[in-house]
Amino acid sequence: MRLSGRSLAFLLLSLSSAFSYRCFPQTSTPSALSPSANESPSESAFTPRQLLRDLNEHGISPQAVVIYDWSKTLHAKQDSGNGFGRYSFDLLVPVDGKKLFGLSGSAGMARLKHHINVFGETYDGAAQLYSNIDASSRTTLYEIWFEQRLMSDRIRIKAGKIDANTEFAVVQNAGNFLNSSMGYSPTIVTFPTYPEPKPGVSAFVNAGASYGLGLGVFKTAGSNTLSIVEPGRSWNIGKLDHPGRISFGYWRLDGRISRFDDSQSSGAHGFYSVVEQSVLRQPLAQDRGERRVSTFLQLGWAEGRVSGFTHHIGGGAILQGPLQRRSQDSLGLAATWVRFSSEPQAGFGLRSEFVVETYYKIPFNKHVALVQDFQFLHHPGGLRTNGDCPVITPRLVISF
Repeated sequence: MRLSGRSLAFLLLSLSSAFSYRCFPQTSTPSALSPSANESPSESAFTPRQLLRDLNEHGISPQAVVIYDWSKTLHAKQDSGNGFGRYSFDLLVPVDGKKLFGLSGSAGMARLKHHINVFGETYDGAAQLYSNIDASSRTTLYEIWFEQRLMSDRIRIKAGKIDANTEFAVVQNAGNFLNSSMGYSPTIVTFPTYPEPKPGVSAFVNAGASYGLGLGVFKTAGSNTLSIVEPGRSWNIGKLDHPGRISFGYWRLDGRISRFDDSQSSGAHGFYSVVEQSVLRQPLAQDRGERRVSTFLQLGWAEGRVSGFTHHIGGGAILQGPLQRRSQDSLGLAATWVRFSSEPQAGFGLRSEFVVETYYKIPFNKHVALVQDFQFLHHPGGLRTNGDCPVITPRLVISF
């Protein structure tokens, strides 16, 4: 769902009115928001901070995130002049259903997203996007969903317009990498995630503290249906508490699907797996926090007659607190490899693409962070005409 600027303003006003009506009863008698005889106007003034405090008390916790990054290739033939700038703004409104509606175990979310390509020309030779916010300019109601927990939180049911990657194929340790393949395997065909989630229903069952099962059904582009089954297991190793997890997902796409040879198929399927493991936890001197090393591994497979990506392997490591005085900094190194479809009509001259990525993240405070990212693309796009290409991308993240 795309929204114009006028429609977005109307939606925000409507949400604000609805929340205000629910949170602040309309009455003709003096309320806590009205000045009393003993208060001066300045003492009783209604401030944004007071509004946020009252919203939080009623289970509404507005949040916002601004991401701005700028990419520049370092290869003469792929050089795009001044590079390419883009930014993304997210307004998130999580809702605690117990506080707002009195419904225990419930929660919801409304999320608006505004994305703009700011300037320049991007190098589009890579099959695996080197910035995970690359998309055409748009303003959308990105997510709106409601969930309910049952049986002492053993069962969770969620429905609405959902970013499927927040629940399935998630790589928890890879959130600071910029390449899109670090977030989920690109072998999942028409995965309803950024930049355009789709309506869906999902259910999650926790069979004890270590085992879980996720089930999801989502609409996709072209009115097809994507079904996902993802069992998982978590654990801790040793006395130093090294958490780890593994998940295995099977997906099936149903509907009219065009193959590369222009024939039609009634379905396609594939699988993916994610493994994550903490391998080091070391206290820093003078109680400055701790140094941690976490690792991850991804695998994926899909049918080459339908998907441009048939195999995927990715993995990496993240060092939290690389310096004694910088316990919140992080350093990451990872690689991702995909094998392309061998179908002649798929248009790939080479069989694979390989990307190495490294980043260093510096949080200045709890609201502002800078990520300096570098990627090296080998055989970008699987085309012989594309030479190997290094790319730098500094990213600024502001949250409030």
